Amino acid sequence: MKRPNGTATPKEIRIEEALERQAEREKLTPDQQLKVLDTRLGKDTGAVQERIRLMKQAVADNQKTRTKGDKNVKNSKTKRRQPDYEY
Repeated sequence: MKRPNGTATPKEIRIEEALERQAEREKLTPDQQLKVLDTRLGKDTGAVQERIRLMKQAVADNQKTRTKGDKNVKNSKTKRRQPDYEY
């Protein structure tokens, strides 16, 4: 709710700032978010559940980018090349 002089209340300011921070964070990839956590808290220190969530999300994103057409590159099997010589 606005005050009579038109300024926002501290709660509204906090909500607006939180939405801005959230929008900035959504622009980062999971790997970038992990790097931010590392710089803020230290390597593999703290925010364990958040790190697990980000790692799972990063793996899922990597698997999506590894697809080739309708076929997953990871699961595709290639034939081994037979040697040109005989024993």
